[in-house]
Formats: sequence, structure tokens, C-alpha cells
Amino acid sequence: MKTIVSKFIILIPLLVSGQMRVPQIPKEDLALTNKQAIEVFGALRGVSHRCKEVVFPIYSFRSRIAYGVSIGKDRVIAKASEVAIQANLVTLSKENESVRLTVIGAYPDHDLVVLSAPGLGAPAAQWSDSSTLEEGSFLTAIRPDGEAQAMGVLSVHERSLRQADQGYLGVAIDPREMGEGVVISSVFKDSAAHKAGIIPGDTLLKIKGKIVKGYYEVSTMLRRLKVGEKPELLIVREGKPRLVFPTLQPRRVQQYESRRMKSMDGEQNRVRSNFSNVLQSDMELGVEDTGLPVADLEGRIVGVVIARAGRISTLILPGEEMRELLSKEPQEIDMKPNRPIRRTRRSAEPMSNDDREELLRKLQDLLEGG
Repeated sequence: MKTIVSKFIILIPLLVSGQMRVPQIPKEDLALTNKQAIEVFGALRGVSHRCKEVVFPIYSFRSRIAYGVSIGKDRVIAKASEVAIQANLVTLSKENESVRLTVIGAYPDHDLVVLSAPGLGAPAAQWSDSSTLEEGSFLTAIRPDGEAQAMGVLSVHERSLRQADQGYLGVAIDPREMGEGVVISSVFKDSAAHKAGIIPGDTLLKIKGKIVKGYYEVSTMLRRLKVGEKPELLIVREGKPRLVFPTLQPRRVQQYESRRMKSMDGEQNRVRSNFSNVLQSDMELGVEDTGLPVADLEGRIVGVVIARAGRISTLILPGEEMRELLSKEPQEIDMKPNRPIRRTRRSAEPMSNDDREELLRKLQDLLEGG
């Protein structure tokens, strides 16, 4: 299966002279690509049975708005901000019978809602540990018919999106710098870097033994570290290397929860900024595809799609997080349903206060490398 996937070629239209042009593929290569694609989907069908038994479409007034995963006892779990506010919720059983859904509780910190589905009769999903996966591992989101809605790789391993959990070094770096190491332009007072003796002009060369190359790599690596960690940093000052072990602090910038976001690539989900633990994949999914179970090459259910954060950026709640979460009773909620959300593009609208605050936060993050 891994050999098939490694050979599987995705054809991408090229932009040439202002026009889209599909590259010309030799007939023999195209035939091989088509054969491999059939083999990939065929192999996925062989391992998708665990997923297809527990995933169900969720409709509001005949429009599919999401998917839900069975947690047993005639209950399904789905994305709260896409489902709980809707009216006339129904799903289809494996016998293709309509089943009315009723909101009975939620896990607000994870943006999940629990729905009662009388008579559904589906087994509970068996959640597997995603921590055994490596970045680059193949993942697929499986539909109720057992087919892959999307395929991709694990692009970013488990990390917290809560600023209170993210380690903060407290330095500013020029984002235009490239190459090995980055020069620290300023150090914030009383920050972890300041207390560790880092000063402006130092070159940060390595984080935990790995050479850093540019602002974005430094920022990404630091965001994966947790508050209280003491990572080994190799800095160079006046040509002399030295090791420092700063105790990372919580990030200072206040975190905001964004509203539904729009982009040139289509509408995005209401992206929560405070998930305690998520995986990120390059799977390309629609906003109505939240709730799909995510499987690895062995067919293990390693997570559930919780948000589309960009055209090729999908957030996944890990299987071990789901297992721990479901060991607790959901909170009671009182949410009045609204009319279904229309998924149509709109003309530009004035920026709200929430969106403005979110933009300011991102700009500040850009200026502060760690």
C-alpha cells in the first residue's frame, strides 16, 4: 500500500502565460497513473470498514451540513458550531432510513456536540492512538460508503492551539532572513530569552539540536514547545557558540476565537483558536465535511475532522484525545437552532471587531518570532 501511495501522482494544472494549461502526460505514463489511482482506492476500501460502520451524514432541511461519528448507545458526535445551531437535524441509518437527531450535550472546549439518534443501532467508534504516526504518514477521511472523501499526509503532529499552552521565548526576528541561523533583533523584557541571557545581535543557530533556517521555521518549532519546557538553544555571539536553556513562558498575546472565515479558495469553518490538541493534514475538504473519521493505512481511526482551516489545511482531533474526552459526560447546553447556513460567496463586508482583533493578533505574531 505504501509503495502504491508513494508512486501515486497528482496532476496539477500549471499557470502559463496567464492561462491554465494541463501538462501533457505521455500515454504510457497516464495509463500507469490511472492504474495506480484505481489500486489506491481499491486498497483503501479494504481497510475502510471500521470507519464506514460508524460515520453518518447529518442533514438540516435536506442539506448536508456535516458528518457525525457513532459513539454507541444511539449517539453520534459532530462539530458543534456547524451542527448545534441548525434546525431539523436528521441522519440516515445504514438501512437508508431517516433518523431524527436531537442535541443532548456538548464538549465546548473541543467544539463537539453529542446528538441522540434513536434506533440508529451503530457500534461505537474505536479510537486509536495517533502519537504512533510520523509526520508525512498517509491519512484519509472516509465517507459512509467506505470511499475516501480526501487523502493526504500528516503535515503537523499534535500541538496545542491554546496560547496558554504554547511556549514563548520572547524575541523578535527579521522574517526576511534566510539561511542557517537567524539573528535576534530584539529581546522582550522579563521574557524567557531575557532571563536566559540572550541579547540582540545573537544568532540562534539550533533548537534542540536542529539547525534552524529562517523566521518561519523558528516560529513553527517554538510553537510546538510547551510552557515550562527548557529547550536547548545554540546561539552564536561574536563568533563564539554557547548553549542556553530558557524556561518557556506562556504567550503574551491574547487569543481570540475567530468567526467563520472566508478566502479566495472558498469558505472555511468557524476556526477555533483554542483547541488543546490537534493534528494538521494537507487533505482538501469542504466545510461540510467536518466529523469525518480519519484513518491511517491500517484502517485505524486515528482522529476526526474538526475544521477546514485553509484550502489544504485540515485540523483533526486525535484519537487519544477523543477517547479521553468521551470518558467524561458531555455538558448540558441550551442552543436555539437557526436557519441553515447558506454556503454562498458574498461581496466584501466591513471587518468586524472580532476579525480586526484576530488580524492584529496575527500581525503581532508575525513581528514576534517566538
